[in-house]
Amino acid sequence: MSEKLLYSKYRWIVGILLLLGLAGLNILWFAPSPLLTEIMEDLGMDLMEGGLIMSIVCLMIAAVGVIGGVLTDKLGPKRVFAAGLWLMGIGSIANFAVSSFQGLFGTRVIIGLGIGLCLPVTGALIMEWFPEKERPYINTINSVLPYVATTITFTMTVPIYMAFNHSWRLTLTSTGIYMAAIAVAWSIWGRGLRTGHHSADSDPKEINLIRSVLKNREVVLLSIAEAGDMWSFQFLTSYLPTYYITEAGLDMQAASNITAVFPVAGIIAGLLCGFWMSKAGLRKPFTWPLHLVTFTGTLLAINGTGLVRLLGVSMAGFGNAGWAPALFTMPMEFDKMTPARVGAVYAVVLSSGFLAAFISPWIGGWLGESIGLHHTIFLFSFSSLIAALCTFLMKETGPLAKKQSITV
Repeated sequence: MSEKLLYSKYRWIVGILLLLGLAGLNILWFAPSPLLTEIMEDLGMDLMEGGLIMSIVCLMIAAVGVIGGVLTDKLGPKRVFAAGLWLMGIGSIANFAVSSFQGLFGTRVIIGLGIGLCLPVTGALIMEWFPEKERPYINTINSVLPYVATTITFTMTVPIYMAFNHSWRLTLTSTGIYMAAIAVAWSIWGRGLRTGHHSADSDPKEINLIRSVLKNREVVLLSIAEAGDMWSFQFLTSYLPTYYITEAGLDMQAASNITAVFPVAGIIAGLLCGFWMSKAGLRKPFTWPLHLVTFTGTLLAINGTGLVRLLGVSMAGFGNAGWAPALFTMPMEFDKMTPARVGAVYAVVLSSGFLAAFISPWIGGWLGESIGLHHTIFLFSFSSLIAALCTFLMKETGPLAKKQSITV
């Protein structure tokens, strides 16, 4: 069967809606951050409750991600992704009626549930709708969305807040309206393939799907690598500005300006490494070396001054984002992969990462009280070396390596 018949002509409409949904997903995750001080004051929240509002999303993603991976096989990726979009939209719109910490916590739980459903099925959707040669490019765009979303969130949230007469409720509600619009569009145009080149009936039964992918050595290594990467990433991005203010002696504006370099470097790295990876036909060169770049950059960021410090933040952001295209692409190239299996792999890998992202700030905050943020960031940076070791041990999955093995 020709590729034109095999893949839906609507795949680019689906791809655009998919990426718009994923961009909104990341914006919703970070949206309260620029307004957290105002939200805490309005609802009478303390610092611990404010931190919980942000971190509970990671816990929900980790908890629900595995369920989302199983549901992919049972209901199909389209329905699971639609359910996630609607949950995020409803949860965010519900902020309009929030009047207490408990209410806001509830909306964040709903948003986390939606994100947890959407993230694992992303791989299944891309694998189902796009041919192999196009997947790395879609994954490249997908990989930079968190950094684009972070930049949008920290540049647009405050102006929107000002435009809505200093109402954080309306500001957060506006993001929910955006997600609801994407959910409607997805329900209309998000049609699956009619050719049936993948069949859920040919995949393992739902109860065995997660177990079967956990038997794959590459899945285990990638899951540990993602956990190690997210452990350092979440703590660094959460506490680096505070470290610069409280221990490095910088003012708030200077600390903010330096930290803002992190997502900008991430956008550049994701695009550069993603397209380079796609052209090279290899994946491993874009994994463990970039974890080493992250480790080195983190050390420079907390020990250097001036341009050295700026270089360190840039390197940390570059390394953290540069490996993401390979992270999203490699599961699609593991042996015996189908859309349902890829959804299960994404569920396991991403749940491991987000569980680490939930735990890291809590343990790090407690440890930082005892030994200081500098020493805590230093210790936590070694998780990048664990990620480097795991990805170094993985097999090459790119098409160039496969061609070479066939030739031999």
